[in-house]
Amino acid sequence: MAEIKIFNASGQAAGTLEAPEKLSSANAKMALVHQVAVAELAGRRQGTASTLRRDEVAGSGVKIRRQKGTGRSRQGDKRVPHMRGGGVVHGPKPRDYHQDTPRKMRQAAFRTALNSRLQNDVLFVLDGLEMAAPKTKEFVALLGTMELAGKKLLLLTSAADANLRLSARNIPRVQVQSVEQTGLTDVLRSEAVLCTRGAWDELSARVAGTNSRDTDDAANDSTEVAA
Repeated sequence: MAEIKIFNASGQAAGTLEAPEKLSSANAKMALVHQVAVAELAGRRQGTASTLRRDEVAGSGVKIRRQKGTGRSRQGDKRVPHMRGGGVVHGPKPRDYHQDTPRKMRQAAFRTALNSRLQNDVLFVLDGLEMAAPKTKEFVALLGTMELAGKKLLLLTSAADANLRLSARNIPRVQVQSVEQTGLTDVLRSEAVLCTRGAWDELSARVAGTNSRDTDDAANDSTEVAA
């Protein structure tokens, strides 16, 4: 069974804990992980890009010059696409980029990405850290002790870690999120994942499929076809 290294508040190794069975055994196909990642990124697109077509551009519809006898090219009105200020051909219009993905596919892809960090020994738990006030300098020193300084780090926190979030949010290459906020692409972009003890409990529940987020997903996806 795979084990996860635990660090104490001083940044020293303080033992290990056993990874959940669903996490350590996750092994979805890369095609599935790719599909879910693309759908997740597509869902973040605003889809507000908009251009004016020929019939939407302001301007006269009168023919620029007569058809024959000038020795010049034939032209229509000034709103045609090849004229400066004319309409755009096949330009973007507001649209929804959302892609429906079954809940089981999202869960399998997320577990697989997290398992890849586990297998590479870059999934850690930070236990016992209680910050009375936001101290970025102290947290940077702590990352250095854990040999995580300079790495692209995904830091998962719980509601009780408010001062920790404030301490870490401005550190370059450190992304601070709650377990509910984080997604597949956040894990894929990281070089290491560090969880506080409270966040690890929430993440374990999410991996097991027993937290509120999965319950909400199940309700939203009741009409979807299971993978």
